[in-house]
Amino acid sequence: MLKETRNTYAVIFAALIVVANYTVQFAINEWLTYGALIFPFTFLLTDILSEKYSQEEVLNVVRLGIIIAIVPTVIIADWRIAFASIVSFYLIQQLDVRIFFYLKRKYQKLWWLRNNVSTMISQFFDTSIFFILAFSFVLPFDMIIKLIIGDYIIKLIFSIFDTPVFYLIAIKFRNITFKKI
Repeated sequence: MLKETRNTYAVIFAALIVVANYTVQFAINEWLTYGALIFPFTFLLTDILSEKYSQEEVLNVVRLGIIIAIVPTVIIADWRIAFASIVSFYLIQQLDVRIFFYLKRKYQKLWWLRNNVSTMISQFFDTSIFFILAFSFVLPFDMIIKLIIGDYIIKLIFSIFDTPVFYLIAIKFRNITFKKI
């Protein structure tokens, strides 16, 4: 992956992280935050990149995106949200990429399996870790559980609905999407 390409994808990751971290501060209801509507796109981007690039190249994009997102996140979000986001995103995106590549090696033709399973497993852990770190001792535990359940259900729905997008970008139009500039 070219350095410019890596940097572009990292900036896109960072922008998604920052917007999700800002919007997670606002509840839609007691089960859901606006961050749940943005954050799934980070997993879709990781999966799309994982179809074209090596595991290490994708992890480098993720790590650089996190580094870029730190300062803006600290500026726009409560420190607990910034801390929880960076920690959970760093850990869980690595898990997501590793699960994706494991499934890609084991079930090469089942592109939909690696796209959905890696995301569904990873988002469960990401959502749980994030809400526990960000809101423990701030919100009642039953409220945190509701937020985990609500956000995770939305993320599952997004995961299912992003499957055709993943297919079009990463599988069907692979040569057009990733052509060298």
